[in-house]
Amino acid sequence: MSFDMIKEFKIIDELNVQRMENTVSEMRELLEKLSSGEIPNENDYTPSDLKKFCISLIDGQRNNISGLKSGSWCLIPSNECMPSDARVYYVFFPTYIAVAILTRVLLDYPEIPKQIPNYKEVLRMGFKFATYRRLRGHGIGAESEMIEAMEILSFGKVIEYLSSNPDFCPELFQILRNIRKKLADALEKDVTAGPWGEDYIKAFEFVKGLSKEA
Repeated sequence: MSFDMIKEFKIIDELNVQRMENTVSEMRELLEKLSSGEIPNENDYTPSDLKKFCISLIDGQRNNISGLKSGSWCLIPSNECMPSDARVYYVFFPTYIAVAILTRVLLDYPEIPKQIPNYKEVLRMGFKFATYRRLRGHGIGAESEMIEAMEILSFGKVIEYLSSNPDFCPELFQILRNIRKKLADALEKDVTAGPWGEDYIKAFEFVKGLSKEA
């Protein structure tokens, strides 16, 4: 089996929607294969490759975009004239994926973060940035995109990590607990037949282990 996986996070120098979409897809594929245990391996995507990708994420965090708070992995070269849907697709989703990858590596391959300066500091900033839309998407897709964001965080064991380390980012931990309560209430009232179908049940699976305590 051969993997042609992304091995470096790069900021795109000029506005190119296709390249940005490809980067999000490639990052998502990397996260899913990391979650399934297909990588790292000794052939196609080695621990050294994974370490280099993590370094590129640490170095590639965006802290200098006018009008955008620090801590993202924004793929748009400039924040000028950025509509809300573009913020979701090319700012927040790559940030969720980057945070998920870095958290999964922290938990499953702790020897890698130990070799990378500022790893946890950058990750903490990423967690904080991930709170700025409260995981919600854009427009009529706000709820379904929230569930997709939760799925991404689940792939990265972010929810598991915050359950054990709530002080790492209290803001994100509280958002997840609020979502948990909302989903629990919806399921209790059997409100699962709306436009999202059984996605509420799927989403609840991601967060049901969170503490119920306020």
